[in-house]
Amino acid sequence: MSFGLKNAGATYKRLVDDAFQSQIGWNLEAYVDDMVVKSKSEREMITDVAETFDNLRRINMKLNPKKCSFWVEEGKFLGYMVTSKGIRENPTKTKDIAKMQSPKTWGQMQSLPGKLAALNRFLSRSADKSLPFFETLKDIIKENKDDYRWTEDAENAF
Repeated sequence: MSFGLKNAGATYKRLVDDAFQSQIGWNLEAYVDDMVVKSKSEREMITDVAETFDNLRRINMKLNPKKCSFWVEEGKFLGYMVTSKGIRENPTKTKDIAKMQSPKTWGQMQSLPGKLAALNRFLSRSADKSLPFFETLKDIIKENKDDYRWTEDAENAF
């Protein structure tokens, strides 16, 4: 694909969606240039990988061997850990959040919901638990950011 195209990402995504249409959602997950072939048994895996390579050959697409992994039971995909048992949180992200101190400034408070959003699929009722964080930011804007105060409710939720 030519360099400098403004819609190169969308064009590439369309190519992947068309080329792997029969596999996506069934035995392959694709997000832009990341792909995972998934199978329940070793026999299915061999068939699924062969089908994927056939599709790659058909569209003349090359893979970077340094970025390929085969026959792994667990791996990182789009920031999550994918295992034979399902999707789980990325330990490096949870470790960073577990070590976090309570936000002391308005800027630190603003970044907290984004950090927690990465884990919301693993936290039951995460929106309810995060409500005190949003309440502390509700009436604060850039002009009065010095009025920001970390509340007792927010500390308890934290």
